[in-house]
Amino acid sequence: MKDLHIHTKYSDGQYDEKEILDRIIKAGITEFAICDHDTIEGSKRVKDLIEKQNININFHTGVELSCKLDNMFGGINFHMLARDFDLNSPYLKSLLDELQKLRMQKIPEMKNFIKQIYNIDIPQYKIDEKIKTTNSFGKPHFYELLSEYITCDSDDFHLKMKRLESRKFKIDAKVAIDYIHKANGNITLAHPIEIMQEYNLNYNDIEKLVKYLASIGLDGLETRHSKQTQKDYEIFSNIAKKYGLFETCGSDFHGEKIKPKAKLGVCIKE
Repeated sequence: MKDLHIHTKYSDGQYDEKEILDRIIKAGITEFAICDHDTIEGSKRVKDLIEKQNININFHTGVELSCKLDNMFGGINFHMLARDFDLNSPYLKSLLDELQKLRMQKIPEMKNFIKQIYNIDIPQYKIDEKIKTTNSFGKPHFYELLSEYITCDSDDFHLKMKRLESRKFKIDAKVAIDYIHKANGNITLAHPIEIMQEYNLNYNDIEKLVKYLASIGLDGLETRHSKQTQKDYEIFSNIAKKYGLFETCGSDFHGEKIKPKAKLGVCIKE
C-alpha cells in the first residue's frame, strides 16, 4: 500500500516521528512520504528513525509548499508536493527559509482577522508559545488557540479564514518548481479538488492550470486523494496522461483529532 502525502506534528499534524511511523506500519503501508507544510523537520526525523531502526520500508523525503499564480483565474493559491529532493541542498534551504519568513509575516494579519471575525484577541504570549511547538505555524494552530475561548467548528473556521487575502505570503509556482528541481527533487500539484472548491473552478479549469504548470516544469499530479472521488480520479488521471505527468496518491492524513475523515493509506473518497 502506498501513501505519499502524510503530515506530522512538525507542521500541523497530530503525531511525532515515532507515533506516525508506528501507525504507518500498522496500517500496512509499504511506501510513503512525509509532506509537512513548508518544513522538512518531520521528513528528516522520520528518515533518521527508519535508518536508526533499520526498518524495511520505502520512504520518500517530502514537503508541501504554499504556492501561488498571479496570471490565472485572477490569481490563485494552491499547494504543491515536492519529494525525493536532497535534504541538504542549499536551494531547498533557501526556498524553505523564504516560506518560513512569509509565514511569520502573516501571523499578525491572521491575529487581527480573527479579532475582527470572532471578537477574540488571542494574547501574543500564547501565539509565541505555540510557535515554539511547530516549524510551520498557520491556521490550524490559530484554530487550537481560538478553541480555548469559544466553541468553533473547524470547517467553518477554515472557510472564514479563506477570506483573508494571503497571496502575498506564498511562493510563486515557477520559483518553487525551479528550486525543487535544483535540489534534485520532483514536484506535484496537490489535491486539485480543493482548488476547484476554493475558487469555484471546473475540470476544464484544472486542465488549463495543469497545462500551464506542466509548461514550466510540473512533474506530477495528485490524482488520488482522500477528498477526491473515483470520478475525480478518472478525470485527473486523463489530464495527467495528456500532459505527460506521473500520478501520485495521498491520504493527507493529519491525525484523528485534526482531520478525522482522512485515514492512513486511504487515497480515494469513501
